[in-house]
Amino acid sequence: CLATLIIMLVGDTYTLINYVSFINYLCYGVTIIGLIVLRWKKPKIFRPIKVNLLIPITYLAFWAFLLIFSLYSEPIVCGIGLIIILTGVPVFFLGVYWRNKPKCVNRLI
Repeated sequence: CLATLIIMLVGDTYTLINYVSFINYLCYGVTIIGLIVLRWKKPKIFRPIKVNLLIPITYLAFWAFLLIFSLYSEPIVCGIGLIIILTGVPVFFLGVYWRNKPKCVNRLI
């Protein structure tokens, strides 16, 4: 959130929309890849909605085109979008992954 506020104060809204749209498309594609992997590795689990695999595979083809085109046309914006995503990695490790934290770290979080 802090990085977004700084970008909004320093840059313009159009640039922020470009960062967020690249991040959104990246997350959508990873989600669809996860759907396909689960359908392949765990075919017997209950699914309330089950679609034909041609739909997510077709979506992934268009997704790959959009992502490659975005990376080609605006590599700096995509790189900054990836940096924005990666700012959450230390927060994840401090808050979720690190189980036996000292009490001072728990108080800080």
